[in-house]
Amino acid sequence: MSHLLTLDGRPAFLLGVNYWSRAGGPRMWERFDAERVRAETDQMRAIGLNVCRSFAFIPSFMPQPGVLAQAPIERLRQFFDICQASGLHTIPSALVGHMSGQNFDFPGQHGRSPYSASEVIEWQVALMRALGTAGAGHPAVAAYLASNEMPLWGGKSSPETIVAWAETLRRALRSADPARPFSLGDGVMNLKGGQNGFDVDALRGTLDFVGPHSYYGDSDPLRQALNVEFCVRSLRYLGLPVLFEEFGCSSNQAGEQEQALYYREVVHSCLSVGAAGALGWCYSDFDLADETPYDHHAFELTFGITRADGSEKPACDELRAVAALLRAVDAATLIPPTPRAAIIVPSYFNTTYPFSWEERDRMRRTLLQAYVLCVKAGFEVELVPEAALANRSYQLLLAPATQKLLSPTWSALLQAARAGATVYWSYFGGDYNFHQGAWCSNFEELTGCRHALRYGCFDLPDDELLLRGDGLALALATKVGARPYPRAVLPIEPLSGHGTVVLAHDQRGRPALTRKRHGAGQMLLLHCPLEYYLAEQSDINARDQSEALYGLLAAAAGLQPTLRSSDPLVQLREVETTDGAPLLWVLNRSWEARAPLIDSPGGGALTIGAPALHAGQTRLALAPKQVAVYRLAGASE
Repeated sequence: MSHLLTLDGRPAFLLGVNYWSRAGGPRMWERFDAERVRAETDQMRAIGLNVCRSFAFIPSFMPQPGVLAQAPIERLRQFFDICQASGLHTIPSALVGHMSGQNFDFPGQHGRSPYSASEVIEWQVALMRALGTAGAGHPAVAAYLASNEMPLWGGKSSPETIVAWAETLRRALRSADPARPFSLGDGVMNLKGGQNGFDVDALRGTLDFVGPHSYYGDSDPLRQALNVEFCVRSLRYLGLPVLFEEFGCSSNQAGEQEQALYYREVVHSCLSVGAAGALGWCYSDFDLADETPYDHHAFELTFGITRADGSEKPACDELRAVAALLRAVDAATLIPPTPRAAIIVPSYFNTTYPFSWEERDRMRRTLLQAYVLCVKAGFEVELVPEAALANRSYQLLLAPATQKLLSPTWSALLQAARAGATVYWSYFGGDYNFHQGAWCSNFEELTGCRHALRYGCFDLPDDELLLRGDGLALALATKVGARPYPRAVLPIEPLSGHGTVVLAHDQRGRPALTRKRHGAGQMLLLHCPLEYYLAEQSDINARDQSEALYGLLAAAAGLQPTLRSSDPLVQLREVETTDGAPLLWVLNRSWEARAPLIDSPGGGALTIGAPALHAGQTRLALAPKQVAVYRLAGASE
């Protein structure tokens, strides 16, 4: 399956925005101004966008219980015609009961569940079918979404209930338009941890693509910068296209120049990592301060890439630049990188087991921090739920700061090592002072070590933990977090006669990093939650050098980068193509100028302002958040 969706029958990277008209915002269908809408779609196309996401606001489309209003449906058809005339595609979203910080129920819903109340389901089916009828066969319609962030309106439910609800809506759409891709518009909020019922594995057979939404902040700028990739790489294992349906920032949250740099970074991340597209929130600011929801969510008024008066913000120039790149490089020819390393996502991140408690915000930060270390070390990695490991093969498997995996997973890691993988596990003793320690069912066999934990006691490290050996010289601040328990280290010693090697010690002389050979592979154990220590610190990744450990792991697994940057804050990504030499993305992830040495075969620049890239070592002068794209040497110019 292609990682892309199609426009006009051809695979394409969807470059767009979420759209409400300035004439009314969510109430645009009641105040429909065709001339203004035409000017807005023309403007979107002039910016270089090829798609917008549109919305059927429930109060407009069904103002009375069970009765569809015909005028908004006719205006929706007219909107499709206007999009076509502008050369723009659209993705209509049906059940818009949540918008910009407020929920809007169906009239007559009276708090009944949209997932299980039969009458409310009938209303949803009617609206979904009406959208499909309006869009059937229309060349402007690219795909359909069932909702907008449905969990925020409908709440949580069980995966079984959500799958049944989603299947009902899919059938309603297919009865009217059987040809277009379908997804839910839910935002894949389980990427934050927990289970809201919108389980992507359970829904895999119902959806044609998945669409994460993310508005993420972090006290470390590099973690924040890599969050979008982290989300995409957390879903690629599904084998479905991943459309980044929502990202963006209000002018109350970022300056206009800073918004532009954020758009640049997000869109290039999506394009290079293998997403199907990126849709910013949103097209325009609004002059609707007296209307709900903007009267109480004032910051929602200024999310646009254009201002309320129609003028463009600097983000538009960034989108134009990406559109120009897509004219020079056919996205359909890009072959997304296939990582040979994986970060294991414990099932506990989403599943609540009886009498097991987890701090999922902490888990997510730790997983993201591990992703950051992989990027800094220069190798590609994806995130894979432990349940999905059985059908996949990797050279390097990472279990960063992990306390709990299912018992069969620990056995599977041993088998993976015997089959040739390098398996890395850093100890995490738990968030609390009960059920503490490593929940590992085959510890000695897997690690070749014995531990010396004392029940109910915690081996807390010094405030600075030093790791020395095998080319490592790391100093880690460990006095982090609100509780002492997660800081604990694991006292270990190699088992006699097992061939276990100590690769590094801490400053107290204790074994810190060990290696045990298994068949064609190996198991490396770190005695401390290094990734947790880093994940709990602000502005840490610009000065920490723990990527040296991940570089050691990559080398042990045979993952040697072919392209190298001297600066860990400048990411290199090589993307193969079907029609020539590969492309190279050079992404400055810093908000400061950087000047890395790049070791490469050289190549021709495809982006305006990219410094020359010569064969061998080249020092590139990069502006803050600059992205430079090259066709590597050997391609036809």
